[in-house]
Amino acid sequence: MKVSTILPIVALSAGIADASKVMVRSTAAPVNAGALALIEKLEGFRANYYTINGDQTIGFGHDCTQRKDCANIHPPITRQQGVALLQSDLPGYEGCVCSLPNSGGLNANQYGALVSFTYNSGCGNTQKFFKSYMQSSNYNGICQALPTTNTLNGQLNSRRQQEGAFCGQATNQPSGCGGSGTGPGGPKPSPTPKPTPKAQPN
Repeated sequence: MKVSTILPIVALSAGIADASKVMVRSTAAPVNAGALALIEKLEGFRANYYTINGDQTIGFGHDCTQRKDCANIHPPITRQQGVALLQSDLPGYEGCVCSLPNSGGLNANQYGALVSFTYNSGCGNTQKFFKSYMQSSNYNGICQALPTTNTLNGQLNSRRQQEGAFCGQATNQPSGCGGSGTGPGGPKPSPTPKPTPKAQPN
């Protein structure tokens, strides 16, 4: 379940007035199975509609009001149908993360953790909190920052801690993003200085 409308980075940087209606897909790569399972666990499954910020929501946080597909959904839905809705939602959030600088250097678990954060908090918050880390390819710094980032005064502590733990799991699998980077997914630029370092309860 999301606590803010998706605000893709491309739209923000382009100065589009209603960025919430723009989805970033051009360089998106699917999250791995572990990340998908993490998002399913953190969101929780609901077979019937519930309301978040006035929007009808179902499954694993699928906002059918924003998606304008409520008429096509007939609750109660099965878990398999919920997974299908989640997989149809994720490309826009995956595209948001892939649009960050040096996204190609993320490994698959770092990428999956950021997609989970974005699905929950919106693309605008992903840019706000993590763009500086990405600009300096400080991927480990993202994992270290996740547990205390945008926790809504502690309401999301558990979610952020689990995202941070997943982010920190070593893997040689690249993110698959098309952006430049220093890790397995992209070219190796010259080193750059590293910077100092929404909601629902489950």
